[in-house]
Amino acid sequence: MQTGTEAEAILSKAVACRTVSHAEPDQTDWDEFSHLIALLEKSFPLCNNQRIINETIGPYNLVYCFKGVENDREPALLTAHLDVVGATEHEWTYPPFEGHIGNGYLYGRGSFDCKLQVISILATFEHILKTKKPVKNTWYVAFGCDEESNSSKEGAVRIAQYFQSKGLHFSFVLDEGGVVSQEYIKGFAQSIAVVGVAEKGYLDLELSVERNAGHSSTPTFPTALGTLSQAVSRLERKQMPARLTPSVKQMLTNLGKEGPFAYSLLFLNLWLTAGLLKLVFSKQATLNAVIRSTIVPTVISASDKSNVIAKKATAIVNCRLLPGDTQETIVSWVTRTIASDSVMVTPLHCTPPSHISKADGDAFRFLSETIKRTFPESIVTPYLMMGATDARKYQDLSDAIYRFTPARMNRSEVDRMHAPDERISLENITLAQQFYAHVITNW
Repeated sequence: MQTGTEAEAILSKAVACRTVSHAEPDQTDWDEFSHLIALLEKSFPLCNNQRIINETIGPYNLVYCFKGVENDREPALLTAHLDVVGATEHEWTYPPFEGHIGNGYLYGRGSFDCKLQVISILATFEHILKTKKPVKNTWYVAFGCDEESNSSKEGAVRIAQYFQSKGLHFSFVLDEGGVVSQEYIKGFAQSIAVVGVAEKGYLDLELSVERNAGHSSTPTFPTALGTLSQAVSRLERKQMPARLTPSVKQMLTNLGKEGPFAYSLLFLNLWLTAGLLKLVFSKQATLNAVIRSTIVPTVISASDKSNVIAKKATAIVNCRLLPGDTQETIVSWVTRTIASDSVMVTPLHCTPPSHISKADGDAFRFLSETIKRTFPESIVTPYLMMGATDARKYQDLSDAIYRFTPARMNRSEVDRMHAPDERISLENITLAQQFYAHVITNW
């Protein structure tokens, strides 16, 4: 296995590659991806010998196959992504694409999300190949180039098509996701390792209003922008009903069994306490998103001049769907809540909620045991992922898909993802390699 210093140095160089992806592929600087791929080829030459080159996969994705000694088992898949979101440099303490190491952390865009996994996985396989240690199961590794782009299909979509063309089915898929969270719920002394068994859906809606245009010196009311603003305000004031999905109920049960007595009373008696829990969870943003489909305005546009009343005003509303909700149920809710014939509601892009993987099968039990081995102080529980990952693009290829990032982090550290001063602790770089080593050699 790479030593801590070696892995840190490689991750630092990987962060320095500005692999920012965009929804439109022609806006992406693909040379930066070429630089990253060249770095990985040089840093992990034995892994590179196992790389699969195929036109379907595409030039900026990486897929490897590491053969196991037991040929009668379905292969397993580890996946992560090479791309990152952009960064505004003046907001950072250290330049976001420098890969600065200091104070026990490696700073930079993608250090946590999710070049940590890319480097840790390859470092682990490189060590296994170097020491010629036999591995029971055959492993595929897939790194896509566009996970951060909602509509691009250059990354995991192409990789999944390649796997399908080969008739592959995986016994176990592990992607980025929940962490070993410190202070996840106030009152728990233990860290809580949250493993995503499903993802919320994604839906963008456009709200639009047309009124008479004119000059601001002689306004006619209501304006398009004013009417639209009222609609947006109604959506903010009234949330969709809260629901405890099966994944959330399982999470509460697991936490209730190992948590403080007060939480045990709350979490293990949902027949009595569900209403109270919904009320409490609704007051905290992260927990609120666990129990309801969220609807939030994110973009608004009207006139481009201060003295012109716009003929048309539009807003983009982003919705994250609980399992069981659909585009139709969300559009119906939004339309009823706005209660205005003047506002047009148009779906733009929808990805349904993912399939839900079981939290009581062999794969989840193995993953739980591995997490406890690496992070012995943690309670392991399934949960519902708020954001989207590449994992959903493989859901036709496996019945056991899980989302977990092997890192111990508190809320303030997680909040740096996609924000200024994203970083990963040097301790977590070492822990990630230990985690993947156990996963790869024992599944």
